Amino acid sequence: MRITSISSTASATVMIADFVNVDAVGKVNIIGGGIQPLGLNPVTGLTASFSVFVNVTVSIPLFSDSAAAVEMVLVNTDGQPVTVAGPERQGIMRFTQDLDFRFSGEPNIQQPPLGFPGSSNMVLNFSGGLPLNAGETYEWDVLLDQRRLSSITFFVAGAETQ
Repeated sequence: MRITSISSTASATVMIADFVNVDAVGKVNIIGGGIQPLGLNPVTGLTASFSVFVNVTVSIPLFSDSAAAVEMVLVNTDGQPVTVAGPERQGIMRFTQDLDFRFSGEPNIQQPPLGFPGSSNMVLNFSGGLPLNAGETYEWDVLLDQRRLSSITFFVAGAETQ
């Protein structure tokens, strides 16, 4: 992962919601935002469907430094990355996306000056839920250049075992 000069000016907002999408012009639509406990289906062993929304804002010092890789990692209470079973093998819940923070206006429209905050959005939709353990607390960490920008903690609620 390359280190960028924008990471020192970066900040992030992260939210868990029932559903999130970003339309073609960058507007964010959030339904049921701000949830922290996720239900667990005891039959399937999967959480309720949910989405994770991240907005990263940076000050763009140079035009050549307008993009960076943002990483989201699901960790347990010990800070260790969470591994979940997949169709072919187990894998760490880690997602990386290259984000471009430049203003994306129409041609012939005045661009903001360098140093003006640029922002970009990242959305993870888990429409089928995730196979997480009931009674456990988890955290989504948002990283830029391996520097933690933000995080959100959530709890997986399920039926108590006797």
